[in-house]
Amino acid sequence: MALKPTLAFQFPTVAPALKLATILLLLLGIGFGTVGDYGVSWDEGTEISTVKYNFEWVTQRRKIPKDLEHYGLLFNLTAEVAYQGKALIEQGLNYNPLAEQGLEEGDRAIAQAIHRRIQIKHPLTFLTAMIAYGAVAALVAMLTGFEYAWFGPLVLALIPRFWAHGFYNPKDIPFAALFTLATAVGAALIDYDLRPRPNPLSPHRFPLYTALYGVLIGVVCSTRIGGFVLLGFFPFAHIIAQGFRRGWLGMIGQAAPSYLLMGITWGVTTTVLHPAAWGNPLGWFLGTLAYLSQHTWPGVVVFAGETLPATEIPRSYLPVWLWQTTPLVWQVGLGLGLLFIGINFRRFTPLQRGATVLVLLQMLVLPGLAIAHGSPIYNGLRQFLFILPGVGAIAAAGLIWSYQQLVGRVQRFLALTGITVAMSAIAVTMITLHPHQYVYFNRISGGLPAAYGRYDTDYWGLSLREAIEWVNDQAPPESTVAVGGPQYIAQMFISPELTLLDLEADLDYGAKGSPPDYYVAMPYIELPLLFPQCPIVHGVERDGVPLSTVKRCN
Repeated sequence: MALKPTLAFQFPTVAPALKLATILLLLLGIGFGTVGDYGVSWDEGTEISTVKYNFEWVTQRRKIPKDLEHYGLLFNLTAEVAYQGKALIEQGLNYNPLAEQGLEEGDRAIAQAIHRRIQIKHPLTFLTAMIAYGAVAALVAMLTGFEYAWFGPLVLALIPRFWAHGFYNPKDIPFAALFTLATAVGAALIDYDLRPRPNPLSPHRFPLYTALYGVLIGVVCSTRIGGFVLLGFFPFAHIIAQGFRRGWLGMIGQAAPSYLLMGITWGVTTTVLHPAAWGNPLGWFLGTLAYLSQHTWPGVVVFAGETLPATEIPRSYLPVWLWQTTPLVWQVGLGLGLLFIGINFRRFTPLQRGATVLVLLQMLVLPGLAIAHGSPIYNGLRQFLFILPGVGAIAAAGLIWSYQQLVGRVQRFLALTGITVAMSAIAVTMITLHPHQYVYFNRISGGLPAAYGRYDTDYWGLSLREAIEWVNDQAPPESTVAVGGPQYIAQMFISPELTLLDLEADLDYGAKGSPPDYYVAMPYIELPLLFPQCPIVHGVERDGVPLSTVKRCN
């Protein structure tokens, strides 16, 4: 079946641009209107602390603790600058940017300092997630025409796990957003190089643009070093996009200096954005790759009803999570999108080919390597959220292409009705789960009730905020409270009229001392089972499934 002209990339016109702007502004409004509803994830304190650790490394040569020397800094630094700017405006001449530098981990004061930063960081995280929505719109425009660009971000926003993580995930969302942006920009750069030049004497800025693209890849690596794979993705897509015409080897030879320049600017940018690399960039980079390839996580996961160390998960772990947490309509759309690509790839323009290859590489290479290598994977597909923008883009393109194949008005009406009903059902489920959309499981897997006890649900403890706030309202003053979860999250939200006990230091997980008056537990391994003599008096529930529970012991 011949490719329809509407599937070629078109220059934006007013009406399609207005549709896209409307969708993006709608998402922006909903996001900023609800950002304050979300709790705090387990890793946020650590991520915020990386700025402090890097500052001490640069100024005092104090070693960056744990494995944080391998973590990207740019997003956390941007959030810290935003926080310090806000504090400067509020405090004026009394402002001291180092006032909290001496706080030690474990103090309630540092938990409150982290909480103040989170109030800035969550909106900034969502703003960063919007980059992914814009990039998916660009990819859909490249594949199917700008007329349909608005559909891409709508599909991605209705992938509940991506939407929810977009408010509080401190490293996976920035990586996914910037990775997807680099994919879209890479496709546009390939198109620029392969597009016929109306005037052979006009300047060809491909080397300059590839140098700038190297900077962008370095920025991607500032969130997670795995973004360096784009250095290989781009030349590969460049070759495929030109279609192996006669002289393609000469084209690659001609482009080789540009690729080298891209690598140089990537290396410089990556080094600048990682203070731990300043003394020995190559040694740091190789050490970081070794750390990532050998990284072990000491925790356990719940998968298919079994509790397993992350190092012993089956290779089906990631595919099963992707299948269970992606709405069925987008899985169907993904299948149609792959069919669309397979049927029409030979007739694609260089722009469409470049976009297709880069999107598929983004979706498949790093997950494939992790599965093949048997790398520890945990927290569901959190570490692989960067797959989802590609799923959204190809699913949107597949559904658009399928709709175009329908010729009858009745067929098109029924198709639009079906898509609208499916999208509405997802939206209703997301509203029901709010603000815990990241525990979404699709209907064909049985939903959240079927996942309860068989798969990890609130693995980051975001529902602890809601449970602790209930205790604040119900508990008499001076009651004792223990929290089965990150202590610093409890310190953020607990009322000053209550006494917070440390579950490990004060109670030894129930083995010493008297039970607390109230015990709040997130659903992680055996935490909800502690203090079995105490009845559950409250639960943070969604779809009848407890996320966090509150027990009263006295």
